Formats: sequence, C-alpha cells, structure tokens
Amino acid sequence: MKELDILTISKVGQSTFPKWWRDISGLSQGGLVEVRPMRDGKNSILLTPQPGKRRGAVGLFEQFSVCPSPIRVRERHTLPFQ
Repeated sequence: MKELDILTISKVGQSTFPKWWRDISGLSQGGLVEVRPMRDGKNSILLTPQPGKRRGAVGLFEQFSVCPSPIRVRERHTLPFQ
C-alpha cells in the first residue's frame, strides 16, 4: 500500500463527506485531501486537507516574499531607436 494518496473532493461532496467537515476544513468548494493509512489493524485512514495553491500574481508574490535575500531592482537601459 502507498504511504500517501490524493483524493479529490468535488463541489457536490454531500454524499461522501459531511458538510460541517467540508466547511471547517475549507473544502466547501471542493479541493484535494491527502489520504494516509493509520496501520492500526482496523483499516483506518487519516484525511488531511491540502492547502490550495495560489496562482497568478498573488502566488508569485507569496513565493518572492519568502526569499532569504531581497530582490534588487536592476537599472534599466534605453534601447536605440531607428
């Protein structure tokens, strides 16, 4: 058995997971959940919601904000025109 698997919860996950759990875990609009076996002899699993990945300018800004050193602004040069 795999150590980790991924499960997708759709927006209409009522039949699979309770609404209160989806609301608390931030999956009311759907998302990904990590599934891990507990190995307790009862075939139990542990479900952990994965945080959504930020995309676009917001995600890029978050990546730059965790840089260990500041990003220096380079000096622009002018292009010759014809």
